[in-house]
Amino acid sequence: MSKKIKKKIKIKKPESSLRPRRIKIRVVGVGGGGGSIVSEMAKSLKGVSFLVADTDQRTFKKIPRGVRTFQFGEDLTYGLGTGMNVDLGKRAAEKQREKIEKIFKGQDLSVLVASLGGGVSSGASLVFAEAAQNQKNIALGIFILPFSFEGEKRMRLAKSTLKDLRESLSGTAALANEKIFRLCDKKTPLKRALSLLNQVLIDYLKDLIEMISTPGLINIDFADLRTILKGRGRVIYFGQGLGQGPNRVEEAIKEVFENPLFAEQNSQQESPKRILFNICGGKDLGLKEVEEASRAISELNPKAKIIFGISQNSKYARKFKITLLQVGKSSQEVKEVKEEKKAATVSPKAEATQKKKAKLVKVTVSTPVSKGKKVKPRTGDLVKGKIRRTGLEIKKAEKEAEERERERETQWEIPSFLRKKFR
Repeated sequence: MSKKIKKKIKIKKPESSLRPRRIKIRVVGVGGGGGSIVSEMAKSLKGVSFLVADTDQRTFKKIPRGVRTFQFGEDLTYGLGTGMNVDLGKRAAEKQREKIEKIFKGQDLSVLVASLGGGVSSGASLVFAEAAQNQKNIALGIFILPFSFEGEKRMRLAKSTLKDLRESLSGTAALANEKIFRLCDKKTPLKRALSLLNQVLIDYLKDLIEMISTPGLINIDFADLRTILKGRGRVIYFGQGLGQGPNRVEEAIKEVFENPLFAEQNSQQESPKRILFNICGGKDLGLKEVEEASRAISELNPKAKIIFGISQNSKYARKFKITLLQVGKSSQEVKEVKEEKKAATVSPKAEATQKKKAKLVKVTVSTPVSKGKKVKPRTGDLVKGKIRRTGLEIKKAEKEAEERERERETQWEIPSFLRKKFR
């Protein structure tokens, strides 16, 4: 009898033996330019699935093994490109919307890559971004802007598309092809020059993936990334710095903030609202070094929500590495700030006139005797008019909004290494 009972008893594994679910990441290149970038990424990045989508079947001839392909719009383009016809590119993608939705289904992190300014990249990318948004996953966009010699029309198209794409994606980073010249000289072959820019993107994605998947002394996990990128329409900035020798911390910090590809973009942004960074070194990594780098990053905006991690790796022996993901305000927040500033900008003469009108205003009093007639207002009938808020009042309102947000998001203050990672 006892033997039968023993057979029915199932021993549960302790919670500590469970492993966190593997994060699913997919990188999707749209159009010829996006396909070229993704093809090169696939040769270096592991643990990521890749897909290239285009109307032009010639794009798929150079796609390496292991990269999925998705051709769409055959009935509209007959297997060719769309030129700069954005409407055609969008219609071609719209017809395959259901299939595009499936591309992002089940993914935790989706990365959309495209060289904007063409018909497919600027037209179809909007449909792909919306499809990613519908799956409720984290969707990042990495976009390349045209060379200046490609003409103003293509550049205007690219920037207009970028603005629309931001509304659908969790975060976007844009690089101008023009910045390739900062990485090479006049003698550098064209193919090599383009590859240098692709390599920069590969390095950033590789660091981001390692940061959320590799255990450390203080871990950064996928939940941290999701928290930092919560919402839509945010501009993101990638930073990466590596230093070695006696001044390795200073070298790494300088490289993060003076990167020629991102420094200009970063300087044009307002103070970051959210910051995620990881520090990596060898066994000789010191607490004072961590404190110095962390302080420099936190000075970007002391009021920002900051999540950080620390890891050790033998390949960084006697080295110091910083990986930074900086997130700005959402497009809606930027719009609200602009409206507030516009409302606060009133000339002295106009402000004096407003104050004069705001003192007492005549009102219409409705009574059984004088219904609808204008009568001399009594003391109780005098009301104050509205005036635009001053800059001081706007700052006070912004401070109150920040305090309310801080109360709502108290879970951000919990270090990631204290959270359960099991799903």
